[in-house]
Amino acid sequence: MVAMNSRPSRTRSAVTAVAALCALALASCTSEAPPPTVDDVTVSGAYGSAPTLAYATPLTIPKPRVEVIWEGEGPVAAEGDVVLLHLYGQNGVDGSQVVNTYGDLPQTFRVTSDELSTSMYDAVAGRPAGSRVLVVEEDGDTPVALVIDTLAGRASGTPVEVPDDLPVVTDGADGAPEIAVPKGDPPAGIKVQPLVRGEGAQVREGQTVIVQYTAITWSDGKVFDSTWAADRAPFTTIVGDSKPILAWDAALIEQTVGSRVLLVAPSDTAYGGSETPWAEETVVFVIDILYAGTLAAPADDADRGSDEGGAGTGADEEEDQG
Repeated sequence: MVAMNSRPSRTRSAVTAVAALCALALASCTSEAPPPTVDDVTVSGAYGSAPTLAYATPLTIPKPRVEVIWEGEGPVAAEGDVVLLHLYGQNGVDGSQVVNTYGDLPQTFRVTSDELSTSMYDAVAGRPAGSRVLVVEEDGDTPVALVIDTLAGRASGTPVEVPDDLPVVTDGADGAPEIAVPKGDPPAGIKVQPLVRGEGAQVREGQTVIVQYTAITWSDGKVFDSTWAADRAPFTTIVGDSKPILAWDAALIEQTVGSRVLLVAPSDTAYGGSETPWAEETVVFVIDILYAGTLAAPADDADRGSDEGGAGTGADEEEDQG
């Protein structure tokens, strides 16, 4: 520690200045370029597949940053909303892969500072679904380049006209569906009615889907199950295995990702024969299809960076995202 009354001599200051000038001159004459003073990360690749990153290694990060590669056109991720994220990250020292969800399911988060790191929150909050964002920062002493693809946590698409004899569905304040059952007896068979038609590809049997849903009984119109609750997360299932109930396959197959679908399921296609309180009930579901994909093996971790630029990609995954 320097005492408060100490003062550097003019001679020492002059010597310091001369030394600094000599150092600058030496750096300008040497054949080796000085380390980069700003990060330079290039991102390429299509949305929904693992990106390719290019940069000089080791990556130098003077200041953390969040850069929007492109803006999506889907629903905006507001505070507290559910959002699905695909993540791909590299260690900036050597370009080695540190995270890659593209060969697996996207991860589900709520847009809060409790669930997301500061940089991820800045990258996601207020951002429309379909965006790709680059985060460049240090994790401890390790430089990291992270690419985030955002997927919607709710349906988005073109509204569809609904027959008068079916339940009426409106949006609640948080986007969760509110369902009003019409007077009279329920339909005798399964009824599937798109409410919003998404722009993604059709769901196929055997795919893994991630959905939001709300379930009510026709008899009293009360909600008895919903993934929209604050302590719940979107539901993941495989199309075609009749789980959780038989009627779900009819509601999901050939619908498009991003859609909201109304399903009226008589008891024998819902909870009939079970020990639940709804075994004899006709159940009304409203299902938002957020994601559908056929899982593929993750990429080999062997791709490494070089002095000319790091490169890392995941396996091209056959998937459709809202």
